[in-house]
Amino acid sequence: MTEERNRLQDLSKQKKTCPAGWTMFNCVCYLLSSKTGSWQTGREDCRQRGADLVVIDSAEVQTFLSRFTKQQTWIGLTDLENEGNWKWIDGTPPTLT
Repeated sequence: MTEERNRLQDLSKQKKTCPAGWTMFNCVCYLLSSKTGSWQTGREDCRQRGADLVVIDSAEVQTFLSRFTKQQTWIGLTDLENEGNWKWIDGTPPTLT
């Protein structure tokens, strides 16, 4: 999963483009999927595309995403492992830099 995301990021940096329907911001490709359902359904949709739910690791990315969509959408923040203990899907704590 991470390898595929890194491959997509490397490809995007080399070609300076994203796959059709995706939007690039800071050399990262983002897709607002039309798939509806649970958090797990959203994550599986992302994984099937070789990606994952977004990890918001900076105020800049948060601002971009808030302008990118006004719809309700899933992000990669979860407390599935330990109820009430939130972390990003990459294991990092929910802080902005």
